Amino acid sequence: MQIVKAFRFRIYPTPEQIARIEQWEHALRFLWNLAHEQRLMGLARPKAERRYPTAFSQMRELTDLRKQFPWLADVPRDVCAQVLTELDKAWQRCFGRLGCTPRWKSRHHDPISACENHSKKWRVEGGRVWFPKIGTIRTTMHRPLDGTPKTCTIKRDGDQWFACILSRVEIPDPPVRTTPIVAIDRGIANFGATSDGDFIANPQFLKATLKRLARAQQTVSRRKKGSKNREKAKHRVMRLHRKVRRQREHFLHVQTARLAKSHGVVVLEKLNVEGMKRSNLGRSISDASWSKFAEFLKYKMAWSGGSVIEVPAAYSSQTCAACGVVDAASRRSQSEFRCTSCGHSDHADLNAAKILLTRASRSGKPMEATGCNSGLRSGKRLRVARRAPDYIKGAT
Repeated sequence: MQIVKAFRFRIYPTPEQIARIEQWEHALRFLWNLAHEQRLMGLARPKAERRYPTAFSQMRELTDLRKQFPWLADVPRDVCAQVLTELDKAWQRCFGRLGCTPRWKSRHHDPISACENHSKKWRVEGGRVWFPKIGTIRTTMHRPLDGTPKTCTIKRDGDQWFACILSRVEIPDPPVRTTPIVAIDRGIANFGATSDGDFIANPQFLKATLKRLARAQQTVSRRKKGSKNREKAKHRVMRLHRKVRRQREHFLHVQTARLAKSHGVVVLEKLNVEGMKRSNLGRSISDASWSKFAEFLKYKMAWSGGSVIEVPAAYSSQTCAACGVVDAASRRSQSEFRCTSCGHSDHADLNAAKILLTRASRSGKPMEATGCNSGLRSGKRLRVARRAPDYIKGAT
C-alpha cells in the first residue's frame, strides 16, 4: 500500500536567504494576480468570444514574461509553474461549484509559498535542506524522512519558516478491521460523545485566549499606522492565533490517533459545517474544528485498515434510542433527554450517538475503508410524534 505522507521541519534561513525568499513571495503574488486578471478578462468577453485559459496555456506565456521581468526570472521556473497550477485548481473548483471564485492575493493577508515539485532539483543532505537558488538551509530534522521525497515547499508561519516535504511511503497492506464500532456525536459543550458512553472534553482553546487576544488587538488599534510599534503589536496577535491553532491541531491528532488505534469503524454524522458556522455558534464551531477532525480521522483510519462512515444527522438529537419516536420535546435541555413516549432517559449527546450507530447498522452497506459513505439511509422508518393534528398521533 502506497501512501503520501507529509513532513514539516523547522528551517532557519540566513538574513540573505530570507530577503530572497521574500522577493520571490512578491514575484509569485504578482504572477498569481496577473494570471487571475487574464482569466477574468477572458470570462468578461461576450459569450461567443469567451476564453478559458488553462494552466498549460499560461505556462507557455511564462517564458516571455520572465524575459520581460528579471525579478520574476530569479524565481525557479518550476515554482512559478506551480503557482499557475494552483490557480487553475482553484478555478476548476469554482466551475465545479466546490468553492468560491478565486480572489486576489494581498501582500498583507496572503503569504505565498515556494513549492518545488521536481524531486531532482532539491534534496535533503546532512540534516539540511538544499533548495534551488537558495542553497543549503539549516534545518531541525526532528524525525527521519521516510519513503521517496517528491515535493518541497518553503512556507512562512508568522516569523517562523518551515520546509514541508511530501513523500511517497510504501507500507504493508493493513488488515481490514470492521470491529469494534463506535459512533461519535460532535458537539460544543462536549467535543464528542461516543456510543460507548464516553465523553471527549472540549478544551476550547480560542475561548481561553479571547481576553489576551482582545488586549493585543486593542494595542494594535492604538498604535500609529505604519509604525514599527504597530508591526510589533500585530506580531503579538499573530503569535496568539498561531498558538491556538497549534494547540487545536495537537488535540485533534491525539484524539484521532487514539480512535484509529482502538476502533475498526467510526460513525460520524454528516454535517454542513460551513453553513452552521453562519449561526450564533459559529465561533464555537470553528474553535472545535469539526471538519478537520473528520479529515484527520479518515486518513488515519484508512492507514490502519479501518473506515469512517457518515450517516444523516437529521433529527438525531430528537430521536429516542429506545423506541425510535421523534419528538423535539424529548430534548429537555442541552444535556437532558427524556422520551415523551416511553420515558427513556439519557444524556442527550449519548442518546444521539446511539442513534447514529443504529442508522449505520441499518444501512445495509459494507463498511469499507474508503473514507466517507455519505449516501446512507436508515432501513427502518422512524416513528414521528407530532403535536397536531390528533389523527397523526393516533397513527404513530
